Amino acid sequence: MIRRRLLISMLILPIILFVGVIGYSILLNLTLLDAFYFTVVTISTVGYGEIYPTTPASKIFTSVIILVGIGALALALETATEEILKRSVKEIVGKPEIRKPLENHYIVCGYGDIGEVVVEELKRSGEPFVVIEKNEEVIRELAEKKIPVIQGDALKEETLKEAGILKAKGIAATFERDVDNLFLVITAKSLKPDIYVVARANHAETIDKMYKVGADSVISPELEGGRMIAKALIRPFILDLLDRITLTKDMDILQICIPSDSRLEGKTLSEAKIEEKTGAKILALSQEGKVNVKPTPDTILHKGNVLLMVGKPEQLKKLQELLESGK
Repeated sequence: MIRRRLLISMLILPIILFVGVIGYSILLNLTLLDAFYFTVVTISTVGYGEIYPTTPASKIFTSVIILVGIGALALALETATEEILKRSVKEIVGKPEIRKPLENHYIVCGYGDIGEVVVEELKRSGEPFVVIEKNEEVIRELAEKKIPVIQGDALKEETLKEAGILKAKGIAATFERDVDNLFLVITAKSLKPDIYVVARANHAETIDKMYKVGADSVISPELEGGRMIAKALIRPFILDLLDRITLTKDMDILQICIPSDSRLEGKTLSEAKIEEKTGAKILALSQEGKVNVKPTPDTILHKGNVLLMVGKPEQLKKLQELLESGK
């Protein structure tokens, strides 16, 4: 918008000069050089010397040239000043940038109350991520915190592509409006069908719709919060144990899927020696939708199996590297 205004004003000025030169050369019988000089003096309003308008027509023409010329100059100066101030503010605040192209990362869409918690957990886990946000104040806040952010509308394909959705592991839809989260799920799945999408549902009736349009997991803060309160009432010790595991900085829980190209495929747990090599402990193993708590050492691993592990961040990182390489 600013560049367009500056371009318009820059085009108007030479047109005024051209019209002024032709007009004054005809109305006052001036040479082209004198007409050019007279036009510049008129636009700049510095005053006339030996030459001045002498006829009614030339006086009217001069008045028009002054009004239009001053208007064009004012527009150009205002636009240029606005652009300079805008760049200065960006330099002071700092323009958020992604230093290098991300791969195998997560995308968080919307930095509200829920999005902020998601970002903090990703930071704590050491996972690569980027935030998509369009509120300029929030973007400045994220830039100050050195959080990678892209300014734009997450509901648009070009913004998701800029965030690297084609190489991303997963995406979180954390908007306050369910309709936005629904649309984001559809857009994300249309760009990358195999991306893992977690969507926020603020109303219970939209949960099923989220799954129908392709969401892999749907979380309702209100429903989940109510369930946690009920568990705290009925089984306070179990909930306290889970809180200690998930909230402490020393321990974490990781859910990881065995990839198809892993060398662990077809091996038993005793042969894989996952716990011995990483130090992390196996809580459960999901096979074909069935959860096997405390699987036996002779349990065979297959692609698509999901392991639920508990351990320190560095142990879980070793585990992830082990399962991806199979070495």
